[in-house]
Order: sequence, then C-alpha cells, then structure tokens
Amino acid sequence: MKKLLVLLFASVYCVAGIATEPSGSWIIYKSSRMDIKKISFGVSNARIVQESGKILKVPIALLSTYSIDGKLFNKMPVYKYGRQTGEMAFMELIGTRGELKFYRYETFNYESVKPQEKVNSYAIYNGDELHLALTDKTLENVCKYFGLEIVYK
Repeated sequence: MKKLLVLLFASVYCVAGIATEPSGSWIIYKSSRMDIKKISFGVSNARIVQESGKILKVPIALLSTYSIDGKLFNKMPVYKYGRQTGEMAFMELIGTRGELKFYRYETFNYESVKPQEKVNSYAIYNGDELHLALTDKTLENVCKYFGLEIVYK
C-alpha cells in the first residue's frame, strides 16, 4: 500500500512539472512568437536571452511586439505636437476599450535641467493613429474611462 501511495505521489509530481505555465516573456520576431528570458536594447539591435540560455542579437527594426513579466509593449509611431515624427517607439499597453488603446512610454526631456531624467508620457491610439495625447490634467479622467486606478509612486 505504501509503494502504491509513493508511486501515485511521484507521478502527480512529474505531471505537475510538465504542466507549467508558458513563459510570461516573449517577442514577435519574423512574424512568429519566441519565448525569452530577457531582452535589452542597444542603439540598433536588441540582445535577447532565450529560454535555453542562447543569446541572440536581433535588429530592432524586425521586432514589432514584446512582453516582459506580463507587460505588453507594441512598436507605435511617435507623435510630437500632434504630428508624426517618423520615429517608432516601444510603448507599454496599459488598457484597451473598443478600438482605443491606452499606452505609456518613457521619454527624456532634453529641455529640462536634468535631461537624463526619464519622463512618462501617455497617449491613446486608434490603430496606428494618435487619438489623444494626455496631460496631467486629462490622465485621471482617461484612467477612469479605461477602468484603471492611478497609483502615484
């Protein structure tokens, strides 16, 4: 009876190890999804550490989407003063409602006293088009519209 119980526990333990969740970190590269451990960005290339430990160097231009620890980042066109700059940036998807997507992205304010300090910018996109660039005054109402709660750090 003890042997049967030990065998049953061993088999349940093995099955539990096989049935682990898929990785929360991945990239879309060449139209296919690849699970990764870590990603870091350089000027023109991304350094990707795969699940197996293999390191890949991929041009940023070929990446369209990535996810790290459950946070989704999409490559979106950057707008400044309501006009497209011609640049693309990875923006964190915070929420969606209907056709609208709410994004956060980090920029640097080069006109500030501390130009190396990161500034969070928020925007709402409809597809690839900017729908609304947010200010501190509009951020709270937009968060309510998307069903999100603002947490200040």
